[in-house]
Amino acid sequence: MDYTILLLVTFCIISKLACADLCELSALFANCSKRGLSEVPQNLPDYITKLELSDNNITKIEPKAFKRYGKLVVLHLAHNKISILDSDAFIGLCELKVLSLTGNRLDHTKYPNNVFRPLKNIQELYLNRNLRRTPPFKQEQTCKYSDKAFSWMVNLNILSIDLCGNSDFGIGFLKLIHLQNLTFDYCLAYNLTRKTFSNFRNSNVTVLNLSRCELYEMSESIDAGILDPFSNVTSLDLSNSYFSLKHALKLLLPFRNKKMDMINFHRVSRNDRSSPNNPFKIVITSEMMQFLRTICVKSLILSYNGIVDAKPNSLFVFDHPECFENIIVSANSLWLEYPLQYIEVQKLLRTMINLRLFDYSYVPVKFTDMNFILPSNSVISNNDMLYTDRTVTNVTLYLPPKLEHVRFSHVMAASKLFSVIIRNTLALKTLDLSYVSFKEFPDIFMPEGNVIEQLDFSGIDSRLYVDKGVTELMGEVKTLLVRDAKLDLTFRKRKNVFKYLRNRTISIYISHNHIWTLPKTFRVMTNLEHIDLSYNSFRRFPKILTSLYNLKKVDLRFNKLLTLDKKVTQWADDVSKNHNFSLLFAGNEFACSCENRHFLRWLTETKVSLDRDGHYHCRFPNGTRTNITNVMEQFHDTFSDCDAIAWLLQMENGIFFYRKLKMNYSIESDDVEFRYDIFVAYASDSCEWLKGSLIPILEQEWKLSVCVKDRDFPVGEDRADTVINSMRNSKFIIFIITPKFIKRKWGKFEIEIAKYEMFEQRKQKHIIVIMKDGTSKEDVPIEFSLIWKDVIMIEWPSDDMNTENVLYDLKLQLS
Repeated sequence: MDYTILLLVTFCIISKLACADLCELSALFANCSKRGLSEVPQNLPDYITKLELSDNNITKIEPKAFKRYGKLVVLHLAHNKISILDSDAFIGLCELKVLSLTGNRLDHTKYPNNVFRPLKNIQELYLNRNLRRTPPFKQEQTCKYSDKAFSWMVNLNILSIDLCGNSDFGIGFLKLIHLQNLTFDYCLAYNLTRKTFSNFRNSNVTVLNLSRCELYEMSESIDAGILDPFSNVTSLDLSNSYFSLKHALKLLLPFRNKKMDMINFHRVSRNDRSSPNNPFKIVITSEMMQFLRTICVKSLILSYNGIVDAKPNSLFVFDHPECFENIIVSANSLWLEYPLQYIEVQKLLRTMINLRLFDYSYVPVKFTDMNFILPSNSVISNNDMLYTDRTVTNVTLYLPPKLEHVRFSHVMAASKLFSVIIRNTLALKTLDLSYVSFKEFPDIFMPEGNVIEQLDFSGIDSRLYVDKGVTELMGEVKTLLVRDAKLDLTFRKRKNVFKYLRNRTISIYISHNHIWTLPKTFRVMTNLEHIDLSYNSFRRFPKILTSLYNLKKVDLRFNKLLTLDKKVTQWADDVSKNHNFSLLFAGNEFACSCENRHFLRWLTETKVSLDRDGHYHCRFPNGTRTNITNVMEQFHDTFSDCDAIAWLLQMENGIFFYRKLKMNYSIESDDVEFRYDIFVAYASDSCEWLKGSLIPILEQEWKLSVCVKDRDFPVGEDRADTVINSMRNSKFIIFIITPKFIKRKWGKFEIEIAKYEMFEQRKQKHIIVIMKDGTSKEDVPIEFSLIWKDVIMIEWPSDDMNTENVLYDLKLQLS
């Protein structure tokens, strides 16, 4: 029995030592986080000055737990399960300056009176996120903080603590005379009065964070003296505390005629917390602004507060406009509709001589082309009777001389603004116009010059401005964003948004544009380092990029790439020898085929940095999808028969070698010109319908040029060569799948040519399969499997009288 007890004791001692040995020691720092410890280890070096014990399972700090570590300056105990602090828990820590107990289970009303007494030099104390999200106190009860415990920390500079429902900070907090930074995290307050913080009046708090008070009970009025004890505050954060903007502005009473660094009133109003006397949609008045207008503040944030209008002499009138450096008023519904407002804004802009950032975004003012549902026998004779557009069509803006960043994003104004002349632009570095909605996109002129470094035109139909002088703004930018801008439609019109780009551009983002090629002007961007082409329709790597050797990252995620040819992979390897180079291919499905062996092997051998560590997917000709890693593990077995394939295509008239097929093609540039819009492959059982119904619609109604073999093939020419050349010179290939086409040998030849177009040459080909005369997807030839995800299927109805939907679908695909 004695031996058993001895073994158990020995095991316990060894277990504790083993846990301590798991800590990482580096000079004077011991990192014991995430070690599963249930108590403070006692075998660490006594000379350490920083101890990290976060993310363990400690539930209680025992007496004298840290006496051994008297030289500690920083102690982190965050995210444990601590609910008890012994009165002598911190004995010996007289040198400690930073203590973090964030994210535990402590009760701020039950600290022992002397628990913090040894912490004579403590400067930063973090007790936040200990209260549960559900208040532990009934609303009629007062939450009395353990003020005697806090009274010992006379040198405390930073305090982060939770704020419970109805708080009472006792007289012990009067001794925190050096407190400068006060943050109330997990704010569960539902009631605040001028008495709540009165015992902080001896402190010198300059930074006050009272954010996320989401449970506050909004009433008709608010005590304007709540923040009186914090009259020295220079940075005030009330963001996401639902006082309402009307009441939050009243809380600025103690700061009248003072200088402040920041006032953050982001979303202090909330729609579902509004009342008739305190609505979410608010019109700013002069009375509401009586305190704010007197404050000399550097950064003002009034975003997401339901502001719909401003009376004269209110929102745009300040006593000290020269103090502003940053103004954010986004996510409201404010629009300048009246001449007096425009005059006030212009005056304000001229006087904000130190403003550097202005954000006016996410403003849903008015929709374009509004239509209304009316009761029967009702008529609106004139839409102008509903709304009179008072906005001007030509504007001259005088920017503050130091303004560097303007954000005017997601503004739905629906106004006709023909031209904007912007003055004082020599400091402007960033201009964000993304997702702006205008009936007429304005021309933008900067007479003093353009030094913009980052320009964002994302979300704006590029056809609206491609022919306007606004594109000249792109000429000198370092970063250009034109995402989701319908560039494909602009390219189809042979127009180039990027015609003014120069070699100063370093980064360009043009994702979500359905583009398949890049204009030749990209060649001049010799200093380009990053290009984002993700979520487009590239079937091959843009070869124009292979002339750019300063590229560091090319993002081609979620395109339609099947492979990269040897010239591209060699270029990528050459670039990676000079500097770190990344290629992003996630979301593409490469081809697992004999022709693609070199690329699949390259993915596993290259020094180029690949996303997903090169673990992409590929698809075999039979439609099977697999992981490239699996393919490479069985590389020999998978491609063992490739070298024996003769690549023959046997037809009715003879044998056509793959070599001949290759001779009929030449590598073309990204800008491809086509002789025909459509090549139609069909069998004899669809000839009558094709010539009598479909061809007249395509050619006469839709004005498309169509190549039909029985009509357009020259007499006496080699039929195979004619098919190859005709399909090569057609933008779309339509296959009419009928019972006879399935059995037709020439049909298989035409499918192979189409596959070659999309796979080997990777042109911007579109293949449409029309299933007719009772055929279904199961009848579509298996030869399409390699390009299955790129094939558009249309099932033609048996009744030619009900073709409206399929014709619309076909026209949409051909547009």
